[in-house]
Amino acid sequence: MKTYFRLIATAVLATILRLNLLGQSELPHVVFIAGEAEYAAHWTLPKIADDLQRRFNIRTSVIHSWRSGAHDYDMPGEVEIPEYEEIENLEMILDADLIVMHIRFRIPPPEQYDIFQEYFDSGKPAIAFRTTSHGFWPADKKDWFVPFFGGHYKGHMPNSDGTTTIVPAEQLDHPILRGVPKMKNWNDIMGVYITAPLNDSAIPLMMGKTGPEGPAQPVTWINEYQEGQKIFYTSLGGLESFVDPGFINMVYNTVYWALDREVPSNGVLGIDDLDAYESEPPFERYGFGLLNENPFEKPEELLEPENRMVFNEKYVSVGDIPPAPKRKIPRKAITIFDGTDLSNFRHWDVSDKPIAMLPDARAVSPSPVFNSARWKLIGNAIEARPGYGSVLTREQFGNYKLHFDFLIPSEPNYVPEKYKGSGGVWLNGQYEIKIMDSHGGQPSPTSNGSIYNQVSPTSNPSKPVNTWQSMDIEYRHYEGELPDVSVILNGEKIHDNVQIMNRSAFSIREDMALFQSTEEQASKAMNLNKDDWSINLRFRTLRGGYLFSNSPKNKPWNENSKGFMLYEGLLVSRFGESYHMYGEETNLSDGNWHTILVSSSEGKIDVYVDDVLKSTIENSGDLAYDDHVFRLGQGPKRFRLGASELPEPYNGETFNGEIGSFKFFNKPLSLEEMQDMESSIFQWPNESSEKKPVMGPIRFQTDLSKIRYANIWLEPIESK
Repeated sequence: MKTYFRLIATAVLATILRLNLLGQSELPHVVFIAGEAEYAAHWTLPKIADDLQRRFNIRTSVIHSWRSGAHDYDMPGEVEIPEYEEIENLEMILDADLIVMHIRFRIPPPEQYDIFQEYFDSGKPAIAFRTTSHGFWPADKKDWFVPFFGGHYKGHMPNSDGTTTIVPAEQLDHPILRGVPKMKNWNDIMGVYITAPLNDSAIPLMMGKTGPEGPAQPVTWINEYQEGQKIFYTSLGGLESFVDPGFINMVYNTVYWALDREVPSNGVLGIDDLDAYESEPPFERYGFGLLNENPFEKPEELLEPENRMVFNEKYVSVGDIPPAPKRKIPRKAITIFDGTDLSNFRHWDVSDKPIAMLPDARAVSPSPVFNSARWKLIGNAIEARPGYGSVLTREQFGNYKLHFDFLIPSEPNYVPEKYKGSGGVWLNGQYEIKIMDSHGGQPSPTSNGSIYNQVSPTSNPSKPVNTWQSMDIEYRHYEGELPDVSVILNGEKIHDNVQIMNRSAFSIREDMALFQSTEEQASKAMNLNKDDWSINLRFRTLRGGYLFSNSPKNKPWNENSKGFMLYEGLLVSRFGESYHMYGEETNLSDGNWHTILVSSSEGKIDVYVDDVLKSTIENSGDLAYDDHVFRLGQGPKRFRLGASELPEPYNGETFNGEIGSFKFFNKPLSLEEMQDMESSIFQWPNESSEKKPVMGPIRFQTDLSKIRYANIWLEPIESK
C-alpha cells in the first residue's frame, strides 16, 4: 500500500512539474545582457530579472559578458586589445520575446554581430540602458547602435553636475511614463549624454539638461528599426538610477509595453505621488538599500515648488497658436526665411561641422548626413524640434542688421522657470542672444533678449507665451576686436552698442588665428628660439587662451614650440612641455586693458606685465626647424585632447577676448625702448589696411521648447 501511494505521489508531482514547465514555457521570455564595469550592470540586471520572474509572470534569463586585456579609457591602436571575446550563450536571444541590454565596449566575434542583426531584423522589441550607446569597441562598429536605437553617443556632460529630466507635454500620457516623474533632478549622479541628433524614426520621451548652459539632449526615447517595432533606450541607468522607484517603474512599464501588456494608470509599481514614491524603496530586500544609509532621502532643495517631482500632471495648452505676422521684406535685405521653405538653412548639431564640442574618440558614433534642416514648416513659420538638432544658415555673413519674429509656446507647470521657452539666436555661430519665456520678470543675464550669461537687457518688454514677438539685432564685428551688438525687442531697445566679451558656451569652435605666418617667416624673422627679439602686445579678456605661439603648422606641439597664454587669469608661458607662470597675484582676465612686453637677449627672456618686470627665464630650443608657423591670437592645432580625438587637424586654443595691438621687433629692447619704439618687422593690425569684418553663419536653436520663428532676413552694414 505504501508503495502504491508513493507511486501516486510521484505521478502527481511529475504532473505538477510538467504543467509548471509547460506554463513556464508559455510565459514571455526576457533575456538580459549585462556587460559593463562602469555602472554595475552585472549586479543590477539580475535583480530586475529575478523580481520580474518572482512577481510578474515573466520568464527571465541573464547573460553575462566579460572583457579583459584593456581598460575602458585606453585608446584603440595604442594598447593591445584582444581580437574578440565571445558573449557566452548569446544565441539564446533568438528565442527571446524581449532583450534588455546594458553593455559597454564589448568585443564579440563577427558571427555574434550577425546574431544581433538577426534579432533586430525579426522585429522583436529591445530595451537598452546608458552605455549600450557605445556597447562595442571595434572602430567599424561605432555606428552599430544608431540604426537599431535611433540615437547617438558623442560624449557627455560632467557627471558631477547631475541632470534634470523633463517630459515633453505631448508625451505625458505615454504608457512608459505612467507613475514616472515628469520632472526630476538627478543631483551629482550622471551628466547627460550627447545623444542628438535623433533619427527621424525616434520619438523623445524625456529631454535632459546638465547645468543651464549645457545643451538639452534626448535622455529617453523610443524608436522603430522595423515598422511597428518597439525599441526603447535611456541614457539613465547608473547604479543610482536602479535604486530610484520612478526609474524602476519606468523600466517595468517599458517591459510591459514591449510585451504588449497593458500598463496600469500609475505604472506597474503604482506610483502616483511623492509619498508613494518614497514609501517603498524597490529591492530593499536585495540589498539596494545598503548603498548608503538612506538612498531615498531627498535634498531640501528638491522639495521646493520649482523642483518638486510631478507624476500625473495634466497639461492643457493655453490658447491657440496664431499664424506668424505677415511682413514686407526690405528691398535690399537678404532673405533667410520668407515662410515658404527652409532651403537657406541646413541641419546642425554640436558634433556636426563646424563642431562645438570635442567628440569622445573611444566611442563616438558617426551621425547620418543630414543635408537639409530638420525643423518643421508649419504655415508660414518654422517650428523647432528638440532632440533633432538646430538650424544653421548655409551662407556666412558679417556686419548686418538681423530681423526675425518668434513665438514661445505655453508649457506645463512642471517645467522649471529657468528652462521655459529656452532657445536663442547665435551670431557668427558664437554669441548667443537668448530667447526665453520672461514675460513679467526682471531683466537678468539669462532673460529674454540677454547676451546670454553676460549682459542683462536694460528693460523687459517680453510678451506672454503664444504671442508673436519681434527682435532686431545690429551686429558689427571686425577681426581682432570684440563684437558690438544692439538689440531691439518688441520695438524697445534693450542693448545699445554693447561689446560682447566672451563667446558663448557650446559655440562653434572653428576660429582662425588673427595672423598666421609662413614657415619661412617663423623660422627666420619670428623665431622665438633665437636671441634678439621683442614683443609688445595689448589685450583685454574675461576668459583667456593663447596670445601668440610658434609651433608646427600641421603637427602636434613639440620640444621647440613656444607660446604665451592666459590661464585662469594668469600669464603662462609654455616652452616645449615646460610651463612658467607670471604674477600670481594679478588677474589679467578682468575685462580691462593690459600690456605684455617680452624681450629676449643672450639666452634670457624678460617678461613685463603692465610695465612691471615679473620674471627672467631661460630661453632654449633648436633654431634649425622649418615646419613651424607663428600665430597671433591662437595656440597650436590640436589632433587629440584627452579621450577626444579630433576629426582633422583642428584649431587650438584661440584667444577669447580682444587684442588691441601687437608688434614684433628683431632686436632686444628695454622697457622704455619698447614703449617708444615705432618701427617693427611686423605689427598687427596694419594701420594702412581696411579692417575686415568677421564672417560666420547664424544659428537658430532651441533647448526644450518648440519655439517658432518667422520672417527672417538681414540687411548688410557698411564696413568701416
